[in-house]
Formats: sequence, C-alpha cells, structure tokens
Amino acid sequence: MRLILFIFYLTVVIFSVNAQNKSSPFQRVVVPDSIYIKLEEAYNKNANNVNAGRNVLNLSDKKDLIFKDGIYSFQGQGPHFPKKIFIFDKNRIFIFDNEGAYNPKGVLSEFLKCIDELKLNKNKIVRYSKIISDYLHNEENLNYGSEVREK
Repeated sequence: MRLILFIFYLTVVIFSVNAQNKSSPFQRVVVPDSIYIKLEEAYNKNANNVNAGRNVLNLSDKKDLIFKDGIYSFQGQGPHFPKKIFIFDKNRIFIFDNEGAYNPKGVLSEFLKCIDELKLNKNKIVRYSKIISDYLHNEENLNYGSEVREK
C-alpha cells in the first residue's frame, strides 16, 4: 500500500513540475493601458465590451508575450469574433479596420497606408508582408458565424 501511495505522490509531483514548465496556450500579450483603450475603441465600433484589447497575440512569435515593436492580432473573447491586426512601431500604432476573413484586399490596402504612416523600413515591410500573408491564409475560409454578424 505504501508503494502505491509513493508512486501516486511521485506521479503528482512530476506532472505538476511539467505543468509549471509549459506555458499556457491561453496566455496573451499584456499591452499597456493606452494601447488597450485604442484596441477596444477600434474593435467596439461593431460590438460592445468584447475585451479585445486583452486578447492580443504576437503574430511574429506566439510564444513571445512581451509587448514591443511588432505585428499583433486581437479579437473579442469568444470564437465568433473575427481577428483583426495592428502594427506597433516606435511608440506609434496602426490598427487595421478590415478583417482578413471578410476583406483581405482591404487589409492589403491598409498595409500600404501603414507603410507610409509608420515609415516602415525595407526589412519590416518584407517581414510584415510575410506575416500578413500567413494571417490572410489562416483567415481565408473562416466566417466567425457571419450569419449572426451585424451587417
């Protein structure tokens, strides 16, 4: 009986140590309050209080939870809210109005405006183009429950 209890205890310890070493798939990038407010305002044009500013992922590296210059996605809490993207560069932000699932051409058009507005260098233009392409590819056949989406 003691051997069984010891094995059980050892198993619990091993699993708890492994669980602490792995990051949660639900961890998000924590953005400053000023950015959070801008994201909420941009997302809440079509919805109210969806907490999109707290649901931010780094599109360059999903494991990187530190907010810094880069390209990010954000969306309301729940599977029926479409993802939008924004670029943060040198304390400036460009939030895309269009969503990749509904208007990929609009996203690309906005990216051209973003390049000029944020004065992105060649390296960032190429890197972000690839990331936006991947984002659009992942969003291609998603509708996020468009039958309940307000038109």
